[in-house]
Amino acid sequence: MFVIVRILLAAAGLAFAGVPAAAAPTIGIVLMHGINGIPFGTTGPTGRATGGALVDALHQAGYIVDTPEMCWSHRRIYDEAFTDCFADLDAAIARLKAHGATAIVVGGQSMGGNTALGYAATHAGVIGVIACAPAHDAATLGRIPVIAAALRGAKAAIGAGHGDDVQTFPDRDNARPGGPAFTVQASAKAYVSFIDPGGPANIRGDLGRIRVPVVWVAGTQDPSQRTSADEFARIPANPLNRYVSVQATHLETPDAGAGAIVDWLNALSGAQKS
Repeated sequence: MFVIVRILLAAAGLAFAGVPAAAAPTIGIVLMHGINGIPFGTTGPTGRATGGALVDALHQAGYIVDTPEMCWSHRRIYDEAFTDCFADLDAAIARLKAHGATAIVVGGQSMGGNTALGYAATHAGVIGVIACAPAHDAATLGRIPVIAAALRGAKAAIGAGHGDDVQTFPDRDNARPGGPAFTVQASAKAYVSFIDPGGPANIRGDLGRIRVPVVWVAGTQDPSQRTSADEFARIPANPLNRYVSVQATHLETPDAGAGAIVDWLNALSGAQKS
């Protein structure tokens, strides 16, 4: 799902001594949905569109937004390995640039937030990260007995040369108490890439490698964010880093943080201009 909004802003202020003021970049934003979900702003079976208010707020503020369906969506879940899913993000960035974006911010909710952080830690060319309730926790999943057993089986399949064979594996939404269980059909390689605590989807080790500003939005009613302040502290200091606490559940967090996110983006844009 791709939405473009263009707002022409009248120039304001005077240039000093005939020197033209620097132009602010045209910021394009990729927003990625959570695990087993649907693209941001899309109305699901419940009649609710997660992140819809955030997308609207970004449009109204004049930002260009792309909301791709990622490879962990309800329809596609784990049809690619974690790092291969970066191709979906790359394609969204290319679309933003084709429609006039000159600077890129990557962001998302839950798994989308994790991926935005992991991408920024390993890729150049982005100027900031929006992390709304980043929550996929491979370390926690790996301690659940049924998932630990499945992970051992998947690794054995890879070792036996059957890493591309599609099987049924257990998974769990660890963003909510009790972690609602579900199953996925995926290759052993893809499953391991998302679930293995030592794999690329566990982005805790990447946090110290991020060199761009981050806004991290955490809900007070979201159990996945219990240790989020400590995780945020692992990100190298930056004057534009922001940790925002909102009264919200896991799914409500993007919309509850919309105002703070727009304020942060405006500050980021101003810093790029100067």
